[in-house]
Amino acid sequence: MLTERRKDGILVVALRFSVLFFEVIMLKHFVKSFLGGFVIAIGAVACLSVENKALGAFLFTLGVFSVSSFGFCLFTGKVCFIPNKQSSFIKDIILTYLGNFIGTVSLGLVLPFTKLSILVPKAQDIAALKLSDTLFSAFVMSVLCGMMICISVLGFKTIKDGTGKYIALFLPIMVYILAGFENSIANLFYYTFAGAWGSPALIHSAVVALGNLIGGTLIPFAAKYTDNIKLGCEE
Repeated sequence: MLTERRKDGILVVALRFSVLFFEVIMLKHFVKSFLGGFVIAIGAVACLSVENKALGAFLFTLGVFSVSSFGFCLFTGKVCFIPNKQSSFIKDIILTYLGNFIGTVSLGLVLPFTKLSILVPKAQDIAALKLSDTLFSAFVMSVLCGMMICISVLGFKTIKDGTGKYIALFLPIMVYILAGFENSIANLFYYTFAGAWGSPALIHSAVVALGNLIGGTLIPFAAKYTDNIKLGCEE
């Protein structure tokens, strides 16, 4: 009887430790996701702050550079690894999106009360342009954005040459910004900063997130099921 009680006690302790360990891991992942969204929002602010589109696109890459360099989590980059992960990875994707959402929205809510409120009209113009587009067009633009981000993320991870790594990181991001492709995480900031949330923005955000997910997995799926594309898809 005593032995059985000891076993039960050990089992309970082990279970509690496992739950605590899981909660710590989830909290760590959430914090990294929050920071990922936050730095993307900062990149968006930098982009809004300049008139030159090419310069703005370059400055926006600060967010992606921070995510890649410091190990933050970003939904649009995380989806690139879905083809090489177990189905349980989906919960990480959901948690990442939630953290990104809170990170971008937090900054978008605070900045209108700072001197950067002068940028609100530009954010409103961007939001209005996005919401005036058709959902089909937004979906196509978001798929293309997902592909560009995938090239950026996987290029940064797989290219060994220092210069090549950063060209691969920066160039696709600048391309999708200059081309007007849709980034679901950046849009969360623009809609919040512009005060543009409503049913159209919610629907648009859902469509763009789906497009980013599909676009971000196209190249990795091709790499997985063909022999002539080789990618190092470790996370």
